[in-house]
Amino acid sequence: MMGSGHTPRHAGYSLALAVGCAALAPNAAGATEVRTVSQTIGEGYSVRIPGADELLLRRRRLVQYVNLGVLDMLPPKLGETRRDAADGQLRLMTSMRLRHDFGDYLRDGSDVAAGALQSVDGRQIDLLFGYLEGVRLARWIDFRLGRQFEMSGLDWYAFDGAWIRAHTPAYFAVEVFSGLQVDGQQVFGYPTVELDGTAGTAEDRGYRWMIGTALSASGISWLDARVAWRRTWSPEALNANISADDGTQGLAGAINQDLVSASVAGLAFGGRLTPYAALRYNLGTSRLDDVTFGVQAAITERHTIRALYLRTNPSFDLDSVFNLFTFEPIDDARLVYEVRPGKRWTLAARGQMRLFSNAATAEGLAPEGAVEAGFGGGASAQFRIPRFAARVDGYGLGGEGGVRAGGSIDTRTMVAWDRLGIDARVYGNYYDDVDALARRGYGLAFQAGLNARLWRGIHLALLGEELLSTHYTQAFRLLATLSIEWSTRFGR
Repeated sequence: MMGSGHTPRHAGYSLALAVGCAALAPNAAGATEVRTVSQTIGEGYSVRIPGADELLLRRRRLVQYVNLGVLDMLPPKLGETRRDAADGQLRLMTSMRLRHDFGDYLRDGSDVAAGALQSVDGRQIDLLFGYLEGVRLARWIDFRLGRQFEMSGLDWYAFDGAWIRAHTPAYFAVEVFSGLQVDGQQVFGYPTVELDGTAGTAEDRGYRWMIGTALSASGISWLDARVAWRRTWSPEALNANISADDGTQGLAGAINQDLVSASVAGLAFGGRLTPYAALRYNLGTSRLDDVTFGVQAAITERHTIRALYLRTNPSFDLDSVFNLFTFEPIDDARLVYEVRPGKRWTLAARGQMRLFSNAATAEGLAPEGAVEAGFGGGASAQFRIPRFAARVDGYGLGGEGGVRAGGSIDTRTMVAWDRLGIDARVYGNYYDDVDALARRGYGLAFQAGLNARLWRGIHLALLGEELLSTHYTQAFRLLATLSIEWSTRFGR
């Protein structure tokens, strides 16, 4: 979706950067390991078309993953069979994905990637990540160069660029990073990390630059903590050749995201108590978008308690009109008690409470209640012996949005010297939405599958499902996965 005279997107930059970085690594690398993982996933099912004709559309999807890792690129020192981790190491990591649909319902890709293949969702070839990584170089420097993704608290993002971290003797590390945000319209991009709220607009087609910095704990075995700041914006100079929605040439510069995130997790009393917390604050809207905290306590070797609280708001691109609307947060609290009465059994019970905040309308109409509560819970039992495992689970949730209830039974049996796993599952659910009649009904599904180890590192999985529901008299789905993993080591 380029205007006339548009310079090529940075689509292949990260791929060329990751591959080219290998040339910068030392030529002599003792005992270098090359590891490849290939996974092919095929899926077939039919979807009913709404309407009186009751036609069915066939879906025939194929997904291919290829991961390549070049490890231990730096040679060991004299007298070592393997380089000490404290002396630092280099590795090259890449992952690519190919997606296509051979079914009835196809549409052309809507971007420059359409020249390679046609896909049901407009995407064809994705470079999930591809970077050269250095760990503990000179004993205190880490870096990544290429396409990479990062997670900080409740903030997740991907970019094409550079990231560097410097460890200090004071048990903390300093991080800085910069690069272009991954764009779903690139030839090797993928839409998972696209910002919500500007899809289909000129702003969505623009370049976005990302910078950030962070402080994190380093060298403390019982503490994992990080505080980070990240800004993403659209520089006017980089988008001068993109046509705006009103037909003018060039896009005005704008900040797309401006976030502060923090996370902390610890181990106490020999690992028996593990508290954690994370948050994400939106500087652009002056709002705490997401916050969560929880704790897991091993009371005894058999009794464990887990507690979790989550508060979340939707987050949009700061260019989006959705930021003008009022969104109220959802609060979710859960408590799980788990007991292991014996080596074969694990029993668990859980409770859940959800709070929905209600605000007055734009006309000043007050809601019936400021807060709408929903309560629910569930229970599960697991049984495990050599070559057989089973799990039974049931749940129910009421309050805002209606009633939902369901349950499942899962089993796995290993045979043929543990080379073949036989899976079986039955699950059902009931839902009753108080506001929409179309969202009232039930679903009952039966699944059966095989997981076979054909050879060392080669696995084949087959899964079939038959679904009965309020809207389908039958709906059969078939899923197949072929996974191949192999590694080669060069040198001593």
